[in-house]
Amino acid sequence: MPMSSQDLLLSWNQECIQIAAELCSVLDREREGLSSFDMEKIINSTVEKSSLMARLRERREALKKLSQVRYGKCLLEVDSELPEPLVIEWRTSYKKWQEVWSELSKKCESNQGLLKHSLKNLDLLLGNLKQLFGNPGLYNQSGKRRDLSSSGKVLEGRY
Repeated sequence: MPMSSQDLLLSWNQECIQIAAELCSVLDREREGLSSFDMEKIINSTVEKSSLMARLRERREALKKLSQVRYGKCLLEVDSELPEPLVIEWRTSYKKWQEVWSELSKKCESNQGLLKHSLKNLDLLLGNLKQLFGNPGLYNQSGKRRDLSSSGKVLEGRY
């Protein structure tokens, strides 16, 4: 027997919640990899993240399309079209989705911040290593590193 659109709506929203929760755990593993510089963890979590995000995007788009086609309303307003026994269940489920999505967003921002900070530290480390190996960086009066890649170099000519 085919599922009713109401059951499908609730089922797909629940699936989105589960996928988002899986993404949160993947982001936790990614953060562990970033903080320990474990490239295997970082690569595995990136692949897993991509797969889960594709699934989540697909399911959310299908859910939005279902609410528009079947009820003519967005997901926030679809509860006005549901029968009374399902309204509370939908509101609870939708609130849970919003909470999980908020948590997922915070974890993404946190990991991005850590990654940005780590890249900055790696750049500083690289600068220090270059200086140790005889390739000192040059800085301007304000203390910022100067780029001497092509301008300002003097070519030595031999005759």
